[in-house]
Amino acid sequence: MDFLIRRQSDLGRRFICLRGNHEEMLVRAADKHRSDHDLMTWWGNGGEQTLKSYGVDDPSELPAEHLSWMKQLPLTHIDRHRLFVHAGVRPGVPLALQSEEDLLWIREPFLSSRDDHGVLVVHGHTPTTSRQADLRANRLNLDTGACFGGPLTAAAWSGARRAPIMFVTDTGEIVRL
Repeated sequence: MDFLIRRQSDLGRRFICLRGNHEEMLVRAADKHRSDHDLMTWWGNGGEQTLKSYGVDDPSELPAEHLSWMKQLPLTHIDRHRLFVHAGVRPGVPLALQSEEDLLWIREPFLSSRDDHGVLVVHGHTPTTSRQADLRANRLNLDTGACFGGPLTAAAWSGARRAPIMFVTDTGEIVRL
């Protein structure tokens, strides 16, 4: 977390971090007005491991700087060719009118949609079964199941191309397109 906060501070718009559903769950669980449901939902989705990694017993004991940083993270980043988002978008709804719930949590009907969203939607949230990035005409899923032992995958772009020029994994695999 310190690395991400520092890099984002140092590089500004050249290093963009987005809020996903796990950050949202943590922020809710750490809130002093949290519900039991908020705490248990987060606990069941990696909360125990997070507490252990920080050496604390309650999410409200996490560093205030980390929690504050997560709260301010944007849900999306868009350029001329791509929309970067955690989960996806609701087909048929203009990008500017997407709900926070869908941006953080949607699976269907987004994953099976062939709708052109006007930009390539780059997302994660739903691990691919092949453990490889899933590039389609309207979206790119980069979640290759790292939380289940699969590789962590990144994409690289060049210039005005809508699609990436390559994928790189934490195992050192490079796939050029």
